[in-house]
Amino acid sequence: MKEFTFRYEGMHPGYPIGELAPEDRILFIDIETTGLSREHSDLYLIGCGFFDSDGYNTIQWFAQSPGEESLIIRRFTAFINGRFSLLVHYNGNHFDIPYLSYKAGKHGLENPLSGLDNYDIYAAVKPLKNILGLYSLRQRCIEQLLDINSDDPYTGRELIRVYHDYVKTQDEKLLHPLIYHNSEDLKGMGLILPILHYTSLKDTPLSYVSHEIHGFSDLSGNSHSEILADYTHSLNIPKSIMIKHDDIVISLRSDKTAVIRIPLISETLKHYYDDYKNYYYLPAEDCCILKEIASGVDSSRIENAKKETCYTKHSGLFIPAITAHNTLFRSDLSSKRSYIPYSENDASKILSSIGSEILRQTF
Repeated sequence: MKEFTFRYEGMHPGYPIGELAPEDRILFIDIETTGLSREHSDLYLIGCGFFDSDGYNTIQWFAQSPGEESLIIRRFTAFINGRFSLLVHYNGNHFDIPYLSYKAGKHGLENPLSGLDNYDIYAAVKPLKNILGLYSLRQRCIEQLLDINSDDPYTGRELIRVYHDYVKTQDEKLLHPLIYHNSEDLKGMGLILPILHYTSLKDTPLSYVSHEIHGFSDLSGNSHSEILADYTHSLNIPKSIMIKHDDIVISLRSDKTAVIRIPLISETLKHYYDDYKNYYYLPAEDCCILKEIASGVDSSRIENAKKETCYTKHSGLFIPAITAHNTLFRSDLSSKRSYIPYSENDASKILSSIGSEILRQTF
């Protein structure tokens, strides 16, 4: 068995992990195996990392042969015993934790993870895959998004053969890529923590600052208008992102500012009433009226309202509705898009409301 330690001086979390557990009680973990099946493969490396006040430390226990599997588990158990309360990992709920727990039981050892809470970065980031524009949720893809570069050329699968060759030859040249791959994963796990700032998007209001109305023409030469509204936010996101909410586009910037682009249409739309049985429809006027106030209306001018004819119309400026609203307007009853009237006199109130709700409604 070999043990390796390394220290990354000056490396800090970039995310308040102290909100998850006391920082000195948090342990990052990543294991290396010769396959995915815990019954038919070997555990050959356990790596872990932890922060202190001045940097990030890693320690790795490497089995020079499959026969040392139980030994590295015992060394790992002795190291963490009573020292840590929270395990942080990347997709460890599906692999590392059940694999390591099984191997401990197989060798008649105490489960080293018993009694520890755990936090899966992968599970936290998974709902944000589309928002962040990720084509994959592999840890290296998160690193690339955050401009974290690694010169490790191997995948864990590719290193299985390297380990088998090492066991046969004990060639020290083969040892380096095995140790380095795991150390890069451990370091990368500590460096991608700022991605967790995005997990607070849903609960983050945008504070309205100002706006302007912008006119433009599409590729067909048709004229359109949109509102460009400026906001601020409180998130320490590491990279600017763009989020689409139906026809609304949110540009969320890393300098704690945001711009929302909101389509502005000039149209005649309809507000439909659910209790249509209480209304008459007036075909000539193309509107409805409550039956209780229609006693003076010539009966030849009215008919019982139906769902599709029980509405009042309004002409003016509209913007897409993002939340339930007392008065929603649509082009017709079957339309899934709803709008609210827009007025420059009420712009500040309307846009402040959108800022307060838009991110919550997006998730």
